[in-house]
Amino acid sequence: MNATRILHYIALILGFQASAFFLFFLISDGVIDLFDGKYSVIPILIMMIFTVIGYIWAITKPKLGSLIMISGGVVMALYLIMLGGTVGIKMALIYGLPFIIPGLIFYFVGRKNPESQHDID
Repeated sequence: MNATRILHYIALILGFQASAFFLFFLISDGVIDLFDGKYSVIPILIMMIFTVIGYIWAITKPKLGSLIMISGGVVMALYLIMLGGTVGIKMALIYGLPFIIPGLIFYFVGRKNPESQHDID
């Protein structure tokens, strides 16, 4: 098994874990907040859905999907830093890095193997 294939599987696993965890967490918590009239959760839900769509897209087209994942993670992190200031840095890292890291791995795997967009051979 070559290094590119291993990195591809690592990115798949990390991206799936981050996507599943944050979607379950934000949907369960976010829906309750929406019913309570707290609409401040809507921007982060939109950013999270955008980032998860990037992950799903990265499975079939690693370069394009990874750019969506990275940009979604960076936007989420910057939004949380703007919202919380220096205290928001911790939340920015917690929400942003789980998508930025697999996104970077997907990007470099897709860049290294441009002829294979669907599967890493």
